[in-house]
Amino acid sequence: MASEIQVAKVAATAIGSELAITSLDDNRVLARTLKENWDIERRATLRDSSYNFATRRWALAAADLTVTDIEPYPYSAAFRLPGECLRFLELLDNVARLDYRVEGGFILCNVGGPLYVRGIKDVPEMGVWSDDAATAFGLRLAWKCGHKIAGSSFDQSTAERKYRNALNDAGHVDAIENPPMDQEESDWVNARLRWGMQ
Repeated sequence: MASEIQVAKVAATAIGSELAITSLDDNRVLARTLKENWDIERRATLRDSSYNFATRRWALAAADLTVTDIEPYPYSAAFRLPGECLRFLELLDNVARLDYRVEGGFILCNVGGPLYVRGIKDVPEMGVWSDDAATAFGLRLAWKCGHKIAGSSFDQSTAERKYRNALNDAGHVDAIENPPMDQEESDWVNARLRWGMQ
């Protein structure tokens, strides 16, 4: 598994920096810039895909509507997403997943509770990250920090393309690790199938 320094070295290499980096606490432009952008770009990398190592399930209790500033109308209940949830992926409740909204950090729906959900959790420990995801993170840092470090000679569009390609590769590997998910047919498809069978 990757370390912070390995991710920083991926970023430095992609930027084209010849400076050696041994710590994010180095007093050099490269290390300072990467450290300044580290947390926000880490979270953005996690939000950009649904990595298995960052996927979590939660059981949410209905919020007390008398102490929250949310009005769930036309829904009957509101469920606060956990603070560590960077990206909501899906409801695991067969009734609620047909009709819900995500607004203001809450899931609004017409079920009681608990509400079971799946989402992406913030994972600050680089040792938990897959190598492919860590590489993508390093390339995102390069894309976002490259101009400040290398100046106008840095090609941001190429850096973004490298990041998107690495993100795609990491997603493919993650997808292979899981069994295929059955997709429920929509009402439109079911209506067409019923009509065609008559």
